[in-house]
Amino acid sequence: MVGKYQLMMENLVLPIYDIVRRTSRFKFGRVLQKTQWLPREETERLQTRNLRILLKHAYESVPYYRRMFRKRRLTPDEIKSVDDLVKLPVLTKVDVRKNFGDLVSRSFPRSRLIPYQSGGTGDPVAFYVTKESLSWEVAAEFRAYGWAGYRLGDPCFLIWGSQPDLSKYKSMISRFTRVFENILVADAFVMTDEVLSRYVSLLKKFNPRIIRGYAHSVYMLAKYLLKKDIDCVRPRAVITTAETLLDPKRKCIEDAFGCPVFDYYGSREVGSIAAECEEHRGYHISAENVALEFIREGEKVATGENGVILVTSLRNFGMPFIRYQIGDVGRPSGDVCSCGRGLPLISSIEGRIIEFLTIYDERIGRTIPISPGVFQIALGHLPLKQYRIFQESVDKIVVKAVKDKGYSQKHTDFLLESVHRYMGNNVTIKIEFVDNLQPMPSGKRPLCISKINPFEQ
Repeated sequence: MVGKYQLMMENLVLPIYDIVRRTSRFKFGRVLQKTQWLPREETERLQTRNLRILLKHAYESVPYYRRMFRKRRLTPDEIKSVDDLVKLPVLTKVDVRKNFGDLVSRSFPRSRLIPYQSGGTGDPVAFYVTKESLSWEVAAEFRAYGWAGYRLGDPCFLIWGSQPDLSKYKSMISRFTRVFENILVADAFVMTDEVLSRYVSLLKKFNPRIIRGYAHSVYMLAKYLLKKDIDCVRPRAVITTAETLLDPKRKCIEDAFGCPVFDYYGSREVGSIAAECEEHRGYHISAENVALEFIREGEKVATGENGVILVTSLRNFGMPFIRYQIGDVGRPSGDVCSCGRGLPLISSIEGRIIEFLTIYDERIGRTIPISPGVFQIALGHLPLKQYRIFQESVDKIVVKAVKDKGYSQKHTDFLLESVHRYMGNNVTIKIEFVDNLQPMPSGKRPLCISKINPFEQ
């Protein structure tokens, strides 16, 4: 049941907020609430229309894309759908840095653009967005939260790790927003037992309907609750984001909080990309705002296969990102969700490219990627507080781990055996036990970090 406070937030506070801040989140949110129910064919037509408008704008006002079109002897009219985007080059973070000025639209004075920076795992990129594109992104984000049962004003406990974001939350404007939106923010950068105990006390007092945060940080809190046999924290739903949600982590979170987990996939560069609905049949793509491709060695992958994700933002006309390699790997889906939404699906988000390890497969005579998920399944039950696998080269692995109570030599033997099982017996494995594993500067805690990109071998 929707309370009076939630109705006031949605029908009074948010429209006033849009007027004061000159944004359109409320207006665009109403649009997206309707378009999510369009049939698949109409959704595709809407996405294609938005794509063609963006391409025409990019060709006419963005020097970088005008060069790319001319180099390939193309015009925007020759790209009639998402499938035709393969005619254009992939945009990497290196490309953005080298061509920063030429990627900015000449239709916008710099004073109308908002500077942003990506989070990522240590390889940030600077860019510009417009107020309108931000409004579309936030509208899609909160639509996705609504699939988890969240309504604006519901008590929300947010576990976040990005230090720049946490600093912003302390500003006067953000404090005002947090009070009205009823959000309690917890720093995920340090997650010791002492800190987790303090967060449990906050949860008991705050009694949130929604818990939202970095997937691994929420998982660490869930593990602590189960370890201490604490079962008094019962939100309506948990929304995870920013890190890959592997099945063992999902189950642990669901067991600890006694509610479903809804995974959300987004990025700073393009905002809301995809999210799970109540049916949990995959991730619905925000097709009104983004177009996705899944490629391997320059070609489109088949349904259900792992592919590097390329994303085209359909709303940011200030600094368009077309076929942007965001650094993630996922699996496209051809399924139609039983929820009735016409938005297309991603089967799964498999992880960051840098999290995939590489092995040499003698049967086919080349290297292939190994998903970080296999190690979560194999090693997740060991008495380890944390662990991280580093790949220096195809034949060298370093495992750094933090022991928990009860850890012994037999666990080290199993760890070595498990890594050899997946990486091969010709790989040198070194295990280093440490007191703590710091998160990345972004606050994320990747399971694996590799210096090799198996998708470009």
